[in-house]
Amino acid sequence: MDYALRVENLGKLYSINRGGSPSVGTVRERLARGVDQLLGRKSDAGGVHAMTEADSGASEARKKEFWALRGVSFDVQAGERIGIIGANGAGKSTLLKILSRVTSPTEGRAEIRGKVASLLEVGTGFHPELSGRENIFLNGAILGMPRTEIRRKFDQIVDFSGVEKFIDTPVKHYSSGMYVRLAFSVSAWLDPDILILDEVLAVGDQGFQKKCEMRMKDLTKEGRTVIFVSHSMATINQMCQKALYLEHGRAVSFSSVQEATEEYEHDVIEAAGIVIVPPHERSLDNPADRGGTGEARVVELNVFGQVQAEGLQCITSGHGLEVEVTFEVLDDLPGAGTLDLAIGIDTAAGTRVFTAVSSWEGVRYPTNRGTYKARIAIDDMRLRAGSYLLSLALINASTTVDSIVHCGAFRVSGTAELAGIPWRNEHGATRFPVNFSQ
Repeated sequence: MDYALRVENLGKLYSINRGGSPSVGTVRERLARGVDQLLGRKSDAGGVHAMTEADSGASEARKKEFWALRGVSFDVQAGERIGIIGANGAGKSTLLKILSRVTSPTEGRAEIRGKVASLLEVGTGFHPELSGRENIFLNGAILGMPRTEIRRKFDQIVDFSGVEKFIDTPVKHYSSGMYVRLAFSVSAWLDPDILILDEVLAVGDQGFQKKCEMRMKDLTKEGRTVIFVSHSMATINQMCQKALYLEHGRAVSFSSVQEATEEYEHDVIEAAGIVIVPPHERSLDNPADRGGTGEARVVELNVFGQVQAEGLQCITSGHGLEVEVTFEVLDDLPGAGTLDLAIGIDTAAGTRVFTAVSSWEGVRYPTNRGTYKARIAIDDMRLRAGSYLLSLALINASTTVDSIVHCGAFRVSGTAELAGIPWRNEHGATRFPVNFSQ
């Protein structure tokens, strides 16, 4: 197959100052030495223009080499949508800058076939004093497009961006959302062979993000290539076919988007020190992130999926999950004589995707002293592939008696159709069919 992009052993080395930014005098000294050299004069050893051997050694001591990228290799076929994922500082933006020819690699090579359009940050390639109309023609010229072709696609670009009312206004007056709308429209409608996008689409609203997703898919159907960086695994899973997972400047994996995002989210859970709770193996004696007044406490959590792998219960998207909670009532509770059990499910990045409280389902638990067991069956969980975290709370009236954040985890594979689900109830919480029982 024809490849659009081939990266071989790519590396980028930066020098950073260990002691902070260079002093103002250092720049002055360098300028002075340059003038002296042009005039054929020697620098005065006793003046501010001189740099002694000790000074030079101290300056070098402040420098530290930092590999933002090292040994990265992968091929991208024409017409593919590739996601690049990883934590902050993993090297994602550095890689995009090399591919966009903003900076050069220190080692290795990146072979790029075709015309590249990139959108790396809000306002990239726009002149603030020019109007939106003028910037469209300027960007088209930079991309090598004939003026006649820019004119032919001008109306499509403006219509897609939704900024037609402000097209003759200098872009310095645009909001960040308007900037991104117009910049993406220019990049996507002037027919690049390779479109490179950083996290900038997060600035746009959901409607515009959906339009961008559809446009990116249309581009790949036409044989064009899209490289996309995002911290949203849901967006990566939705938009991309493969993903490159970077960590500390090195490629951990380059595989299907589901495999790469699952591996990344699993690593996020482990790096955060989150307790993984296999069934019947762990009690919640001293969780780190615990709150509440303490009259009752959760003592055990068991998660039941379809299969277990690497200590995590796993389900296929669209199937059910069961959670068993054991709690003790230790002291008399004020207020209402019942307890509510609340359960929350977050993505590995901490975004809440599900909340349920037993009283919403007409179930309340007794408050007499003793030990109780509750079972929650959550059906038809149409979640995207990835790792998810469980949080629990016991509530008496409006008082939180016990709460534990991220005390359990499970994994979802595959991605079921999301039409109509999840939905939101009157409490504003995302809901799946759920059944609380004693």
